[in-house]
Amino acid sequence: MTVENGAATGGLERRKPGRDPMPEAMRARLVCDAAAHVFLRDGYVASRMDDVARVAGMSKRTLYQLYPSKAALFEATIADVLAPLHLDTEMERDPDLRRSLNGILLAAAQHLLSPAQSAIFRLVIAEGHRSPELAEAFHRVKLSRGASALQRRLAVEIQAGRLKLADAGEASRMLFGMVCGATQMMMLLGVCAAPETTDLAVLVRDAVEVFLGGALRQASAPVV
Repeated sequence: MTVENGAATGGLERRKPGRDPMPEAMRARLVCDAAAHVFLRDGYVASRMDDVARVAGMSKRTLYQLYPSKAALFEATIADVLAPLHLDTEMERDPDLRRSLNGILLAAAQHLLSPAQSAIFRLVIAEGHRSPELAEAFHRVKLSRGASALQRRLAVEIQAGRLKLADAGEASRMLFGMVCGATQMMMLLGVCAAPETTDLAVLVRDAVEVFLGGALRQASAPVV
């Protein structure tokens, strides 16, 4: 996503209609970037599909063929925001549990705590009371995406008996909360900026140490 703090960052410009057909993935990327730009610039209620189509460089008819309503387009934008949390990565399969958790959490935190993603979350909170479909879309997307990379890795460890936990979903929410909870709240309130990568890495490391200190079975092989 190339939108930050309600404005376009370098790279998002109006695409002229009539160019050669683009690959489906590229078109989806273009529409999501254009939609995020318009939603953050104008707010959800005031935004118009015509403006999204114009920024994306396509006809309104083509846009409606892809997304039949503004609500559907916003849901696709939310899905785009959350997608990186569910990608299968090499880090998820790293045999070193500590390194795996650090890598997954750092990548997820960098994404969730970026100014662009925080702006989308702030929009859902700010306009949710007038447009309850925003919160509903967010909830649907979370359910449809299934388990995150962190939840999948924790489930493997629980199933193998290396973690003394009952539910991977609850454990993953706990870890995300330790890393992102307070910082994300302060960012949404506008009282702090996104943390530097070095500071975030320290926070992730400490959270993983506290988590493993309580969840790792002592009988298991040491985690290097």
